[in-house]
Amino acid sequence: MSQKAQRVAVFGGAFDPFHFGHVAAIRLLLSLPDIARVIVVPSGDRPDKQHVSCAADRFEMTRAGVKEIFADEPRVVVSDVQSSGKVGFSTFDLVSHLRSDYGEGISVVIGQELLKDLSSWHRAEELSQLAQFLVLARPETSSSHAQLGGWRLEVLPGFGQAGVKVSSTELRERLAKGERCQGLLPDIVRDYCVTKGLYVPGKERQEG
Repeated sequence: MSQKAQRVAVFGGAFDPFHFGHVAAIRLLLSLPDIARVIVVPSGDRPDKQHVSCAADRFEMTRAGVKEIFADEPRVVVSDVQSSGKVGFSTFDLVSHLRSDYGEGISVVIGQELLKDLSSWHRAEELSQLAQFLVLARPETSSSHAQLGGWRLEVLPGFGQAGVKVSSTELRERLAKGERCQGLLPDIVRDYCVTKGLYVPGKERQEG
């Protein structure tokens, strides 16, 4: 198999909660002919950015959702390297760790809105040399390979058409009201939120 066919897409985020917008992004990545694996990485708890639910719950929701939706797709895996604290908070730390397992063919998945912030990321200059970036772009954006101040970017258009128009903030508000949120997140994720009492006022950030 060629080096290009070995490319690994790293899809990180809070996943608070994991929903069908995330599912659409994973499906788009799997549709690329040279993606050998999609690694979904829920972020860890960090002092400078508070999430509503703790890392352990966000990992379990993501793991359960991926298992339910992608049960027959071995290329999708969920990693606990950040949620468990094994690897630091930054994308540089994550990519450096994953390169030891997967080699140099790492592609980091980001939303188009983050492009303006890349130069301020931790160890940005080194990170730009370690990985390519797959950019989930608006439907009207053209597909392209580009350099942005040394960053290697591959723009993936059409995500807005494939994605579900739902925000994590909206979902948390609706779940707090006891709504089923049908069609917005996997049933197993919704059930986990209900069982654990996630997003219910007064029960936020319960451990485990």
